Order: sequence, then structure tokens, then C-alpha cells
Amino acid sequence: MKYLFICVHPDDLEFNCSNLMWYLSQKEKSVHILSLTKGEFGIFDPKWKGPQLGYIRQHELIKAATVNGIDPEHIHFDDIIDGFVQFNRAHIEKLLLWINKIQPDIILAPEPYFTYYWHSDHINCGRMAFYIYKNLQHSLKHPIKSLLFYTTFKPNFVWPFKDPQHAFKSLYLHKSQWWLLKRMGMFYPIEKRNLNFKKIGRWKFVERYRRVLLHKKEPKANRILKTILGIISNLHLVNPPQKHFVVPNWDTSFGQKILRLREKYGFQD
Repeated sequence: MKYLFICVHPDDLEFNCSNLMWYLSQKEKSVHILSLTKGEFGIFDPKWKGPQLGYIRQHELIKAATVNGIDPEHIHFDDIIDGFVQFNRAHIEKLLLWINKIQPDIILAPEPYFTYYWHSDHINCGRMAFYIYKNLQHSLKHPIKSLLFYTTFKPNFVWPFKDPQHAFKSLYLHKSQWWLLKRMGMFYPIEKRNLNFKKIGRWKFVERYRRVLLHKKEPKANRILKTILGIISNLHLVNPPQKHFVVPNWDTSFGQKILRLREKYGFQD
């Protein structure tokens, strides 16, 4: 059985899926990671934004994945730029190529519909995985047997664990993201707390997932909740403002690429 964990940024999976990834690797399952971006804009200091940060974050993910027992050769990076993940034909085709290359049985991706993490890159990544799973099975060399979403507030599957220390061990290897992780360390035990002892048992913590059934109609998202989350995303509590995606030197090849992307997607200063 082959598993593909899809993330948008190199530090996404350790917070959400670390214990499940570790368990699968210990059971000698084939576990792959695909990061759609290298996280080039995952910092506020302008002088660090760009390929140099992407290089650092790639190696941070490789180190963190090794803690979870994942072979570095099973870690893949696409060339979509952080902040510019779109739900469009070009990016769907990119993801489809990776899926056909890796040929997983089970895919895990960020929740696009019932999520508490309303980041546009994450939403679009999840929407692409959902679209391929539901509509493009005929284009796959190997059918996807199951799709699960993480960062969901509507779970129907949980992975229990007793202690958050293993997740912290891998999560804290993303040292470039310490500005964020020092807050996540406090939030993690709260978000992962098991609130259903009667159904799940006396496990202290759980990772929550939503399994999508191929031929079953999806539940409808609550309109009020979607409106609230949409407002939150526009307040830049999760989504960085468009002015965040700038570089100190526009004359480099990377700078020119960002200028073209900003124009293409209508970014404002």
C-alpha cells in the first residue's frame, strides 16, 4: 500500500499528520510526501524571501520527514511559488503528473471545504486533490482508492496517540518557522485533544481526518460558518496580504517571475 501526503508548504504535515506518517513508516508502508511549493515567502523579513528561504525549507522538511521514518528519496517538491497556488487547469495538470508518477493508493491533502485553516493555498490544494479523485480517475495510471483531508473540523476518521513529543521533535526541525512554531507548540495539545473518550477510548490525543467517499455525495458546508471563515481569511489572520509577496530585488529571474505572477493573478500592492 502506497501513501501520498500532499502539502502546500514544507512545514504543514508535521503539525497535522506526524503520528500517522510515523506509524505507517514503522509498518514498512511506502510513504511519499509532495510539497507543492518550497515555502519561499514563509517569513516576514524581506531580505530572506525567495529561493534561499526555499532551499532552507526544503532541507528542513527532509530532516523532519526522516524523524518520521520517511526515505528522503520519497520527498518531492513541485515548482509552484508559495502564495500562488491556484485551482486552475495548469496546477491540476501538475498535480496529476505527480500522482501518475508516484501512483499512490491513498492520498492525504488539506481540507478545502470543512476547514479551520482558511489559507488560500491550502484550500486550492485540497480542491485540486478532490477534483482529481472525483473527476479524473480515468486519467490515472493507478486508481486512487481513498482520499483523506487533514485540518478538518468534520472528521470521520481519527488517529489516536498518547504523547505529542514525537510530533514536536519533527515539527521543531523547521527552524526557519520558529516565529510561528513557538505559538503552535501551545496550540498543538489543544487542537489534538481527544474530546470523545466514549467512542475513541482513553487516548489523550488524536489526529483528525475526513475520508471522502468516491461515489457518495459530499455534505454541504454550513453557509454561516463559510461566511465567518471567509471574513477571517480576508482579515489576514491566516492569509498573508498580497503586499507580502514581494522580493528585495525585482531584477533577478525569481523577481521577474513574481512580477509576472502578481500581474497574472491581479495582486495589488
